[in-house]
Amino acid sequence: MNQLYGAIDLGSNSIKMKIVQYVDSSFKCLENITKEVDIGEAVFTKGYLKHDKVEEIISVLEYFKQVMETYEVERYRAVATSAMRFTENSQNIMELILMKTGFKVEILEDTVEKFITYKSIRDNVPGFQEIRQGSLLVELNTGSCDVSMYLKNRLVMNEEFFLGTKILKNLMKQIEAMNVNYLPVVGEFIEARTNHIFRMIKNKKIHHYLVVGGEVKPMKDLLFGGSDEILRRDFEKVYQRITTDHREIRHLVEEKGVDWYELVSTVLLYHTFFKLVKTDVMVPVNVNLRDGIIAGLIEEDYQLNRYQLFNQDTIFLATSIAKRYKTNLPHVKWIQKNALIIFGEMKQHYPFDERDEVILQLSALLHEIGKFTRMKDYMNTSFSKIKNLSVLGITEEEMKLVAYVCLMMISPKDFKKNENAVMVREDQINRIFKLGAILSLADALDKSKRQKITLTRVTLSDGDLKLTAQAQEDVTLEYWDYEQKRRFFINTYGIHPRLEFV
Repeated sequence: MNQLYGAIDLGSNSIKMKIVQYVDSSFKCLENITKEVDIGEAVFTKGYLKHDKVEEIISVLEYFKQVMETYEVERYRAVATSAMRFTENSQNIMELILMKTGFKVEILEDTVEKFITYKSIRDNVPGFQEIRQGSLLVELNTGSCDVSMYLKNRLVMNEEFFLGTKILKNLMKQIEAMNVNYLPVVGEFIEARTNHIFRMIKNKKIHHYLVVGGEVKPMKDLLFGGSDEILRRDFEKVYQRITTDHREIRHLVEEKGVDWYELVSTVLLYHTFFKLVKTDVMVPVNVNLRDGIIAGLIEEDYQLNRYQLFNQDTIFLATSIAKRYKTNLPHVKWIQKNALIIFGEMKQHYPFDERDEVILQLSALLHEIGKFTRMKDYMNTSFSKIKNLSVLGITEEEMKLVAYVCLMMISPKDFKKNENAVMVREDQINRIFKLGAILSLADALDKSKRQKITLTRVTLSDGDLKLTAQAQEDVTLEYWDYEQKRRFFINTYGIHPRLEFV
């Protein structure tokens, strides 16, 4: 079994590598290297990287490769984040890196980056389960800001804003040229871009305020004496100094080689959300993408369940979104439950993608959100909403797949004729049909939305899928719809569903 693991993070300000040894359920850090390479400045102002900067990146990665070879690290993952997401020539750069270093670097979408990063909370934040009972986590990086809320050990909100430190820095310089008192103006801009979620935060019992980001360490070291807990009164004093007469504090920051604009952007944004929570303590959290990557690799190799709670955050968030759209939660959760039972038996006999179980659950939970704005033809409305959703841990491509699975429920035989389905890739059609057939069957078993049928067992044998169920009420409506949907299932899988009551 592997013991050595590596992670490379190609970020906006630096390229970082971590190598750890995992023995007896504990981690030992062997290397934690950071090389400063300012990628984000060029990307967020010009939109692309010049060749000399690409060569600098490759030089660092060649050094990292030598270090990994010295340790004989075989299990690793190399990723790039926001700067590469916004670089026009990102694919060319990735190809050059692969050719010259052998590293296949993945460009992570923001939702996936945050999902991996937050997984490292499990190993780096003491008392994480108690914190998840009621907490607000605000992460600010160069390209974006992410706001997450945990209640009763579940992720109930996750919002991304195009408000990274590089973006705010450029804005700040523009406003500074117009108004010497520019910092309150930038604070107003931040509030204007984020205030639609303020009420949701204010109405909840938030006992912990956690902040994450590249400027967290310089902020706490330079402005708060390296404290691991920042009291509200101390933060307010610093905030007032920064927004009134900041000459002295700016000199201190720049003397240490820290970018003033990026640091003050961090203070302004964290202050915006500190005002919304009732706790008087801000906690800078030491979590990072590299730790999350390594956690994921170890989880795969050792089949661990230590990260199960964080893996469920995607489903918790989808449930919260469904609730926000006034969805009939008992109904969609019943469909989710029945669909998983059917899927559990089907995957023993048919090939599925490793992500299909998550896609199926999201489809069950979200397929009716269109009813909130349009009852007539609501499934097409649901499709439009779902494909534009941002859900932690789910890529844009996967969200489109969820939307197509839900669209399939309208009319499988007319799916390809639907104007919303014209862009679906041909290689995804079979996958959509297979998941759509399971979801349609599960939906038929709760046609009345009264949870009359309890599916107790599903077995596949000799071309028949036996659905064993219990019912205490008349299920004529469910049986009628089931007869319609089973034809779709037969045409997709070539097997016959048989519904039997006991």
